[in-house]
Amino acid sequence: SEASTEEGHDSLSVGSFEEDSKSEFILDPPKPKPPAWFNGILTWEDFELVNPHRARFLKEIKDLAIKRRQILGNKSLSEDEKNTKLQELVLRNPSGSGPPLSIEDLGLNFQFCPSSRIYGFTAVDLKPSGEDEMITMDNAEEYVDLMFDFCMHTGIQKQMEAFRDGFNKVFPMEKLSSFSHEEVQMILCGNQSPSWAAEDIINYTEPKLGYTRDSPGFLRFVRVLCGMSSDERKAFLQFTTGCSTLPPGGLANLHPRLTVVRKVDATDASYPSVNTCVHYLKLPEYSSEEIMRERLLAATMEKGFHLN
Repeated sequence: SEASTEEGHDSLSVGSFEEDSKSEFILDPPKPKPPAWFNGILTWEDFELVNPHRARFLKEIKDLAIKRRQILGNKSLSEDEKNTKLQELVLRNPSGSGPPLSIEDLGLNFQFCPSSRIYGFTAVDLKPSGEDEMITMDNAEEYVDLMFDFCMHTGIQKQMEAFRDGFNKVFPMEKLSSFSHEEVQMILCGNQSPSWAAEDIINYTEPKLGYTRDSPGFLRFVRVLCGMSSDERKAFLQFTTGCSTLPPGGLANLHPRLTVVRKVDATDASYPSVNTCVHYLKLPEYSSEEIMRERLLAATMEKGFHLN
């Protein structure tokens, strides 16, 4: 009888535990996942920047879907007029010369297919059973919205959280509110349109070993650099420093400073060479600015290592 009594207590305890658990579950249900920290920040304009071809294509589809909605909601049109206008809603042929295409002609479904197999998957459903649901004019707008959400929100959430965790170790993100986005970009990426004046080059570069600040060859170099376009300046910086931008503050904050030395036994047919890690430019003393500019620009376009 003692054994049966103990078993009775055990069953009551288990039952009581299960009831308590159910009560707790009802009173305190699982909390939904909080929205991503970047939710609401990324816009269609950002999408056009990072994935211009896909964004352009999806915009064409969305424009058709909006026109369809407007046609269907236009009470001044008869059913025949609506059907005629709906049949005119087509996409231009990507070939540029073929017949226009309907959305159904594209054979799309509710899946995102990456551009490369390197990502480790070939397709992901944008909604349950997305592989089995084809895109038509009826659901085209939903397709565009889900594709945008995947590309700019749900599909990149893990990557963005990893970026945030890494960034916070260097610069706490809550401190960024003190800066404008232009200032943050300058801190992270440097000056994307490098600029300098003759005084900057003379004051913040180091002519040595055959060149001084008054040498004709060095002054030619100063004039050539000042005459460069924005893209040419980026190429020059990439060639001499390994980076196409300057730090905030320009040449004054480039460390080590750019050193320019006279390349010995060089002629007008010779090309400049560099030691990129120490910002060390070996420049022949060319006979004219035209030759220097031609040789210097040719060297900056070289992708090999024989000028290094």
